[in-house]
Amino acid sequence: MRGWKTLVLNGAVGAAVVLLEMLTFLGAADWNAIMPPERAALVMLGIGLANIVLRHITSGPAGWRKGSGR
Repeated sequence: MRGWKTLVLNGAVGAAVVLLEMLTFLGAADWNAIMPPERAALVMLGIGLANIVLRHITSGPAGWRKGSGR
């Protein structure tokens, strides 16, 4: 595995949060219906642990290719 997979996971999570915040601002989404407040901490913990595991099983800097000259 390479570091770009970690970058993709974090980008997807970040994009989902931004999208849901935009929908909430527009009144089209209700955070409590999507994620009950008592589960939010567990989801954040799971995402954090997934990032730690991905960082340990990937090699190289995120988003970089070996031999790309950069």
